[in-house]
Amino acid sequence: MSGVVDVSARIPAKLTFWQRLYLPEIFRGMAVTFRHLVRNIVSPGRMPTIQYPEQKRNYSARFRGKHILKEREDGTLKCVACYMCAQACPAECITIVAGEHPKIAYEKYPVVFDIDMMRCVFCGFCVDACPKDAIWMTRNYEMAFFTREEAVFSIDRLRETKAEIDAHGYGYRPYYPGDGTTPPTDASRLPVVPGSGERDALRQAGVALPNRHVGAGPLNATSQAAKFTA
Repeated sequence: MSGVVDVSARIPAKLTFWQRLYLPEIFRGMAVTFRHLVRNIVSPGRMPTIQYPEQKRNYSARFRGKHILKEREDGTLKCVACYMCAQACPAECITIVAGEHPKIAYEKYPVVFDIDMMRCVFCGFCVDACPKDAIWMTRNYEMAFFTREEAVFSIDRLRETKAEIDAHGYGYRPYYPGDGTTPPTDASRLPVVPGSGERDALRQAGVALPNRHVGAGPLNATSQAAKFTA
């Protein structure tokens, strides 16, 4: 079997008299439509479609829907306006304007964070690129707009709300329960990481540096200054 279906065999080379009249074929098509109508009314459970919006499909926990901006425990946004999500976005639909945060541990914060939902392709690259676990996606797919301006979601529409999560649930995100991964530590609980010139003094004083308690790393590695001063 070549897998090629010859559909021309079902089409006669020349139309018959009744086919040229078109009316019998129209009645045949209407009969098929009426038959499906009656069947759907009598047996709605056999319908291939659902009764939206009364009935909605239960999408997976990794569904890529509307974006949300996550918050810290103190209510501030986790986003530090590093622009990594905007750089990773293939549709270039994210616009960020950074401002200096009054709390030095947070570094920066987004004064403007806009996502053009009409340009977004819902690929989730912004979620993967974020180093602060600040942007997730939900299972909310109900987004309809009448103007271009309505499609641009700003911080007030992207900020996570309990009502939205209760209604739609979380979608695509970096960390899932039971997968062995943990979100990064909240920056509000960490001290300001000192510069490299202060690390040796902190080690001698026995001060534990954040996030690098085990193994050699950029913050716990032996200082290289001795090589150049000896």
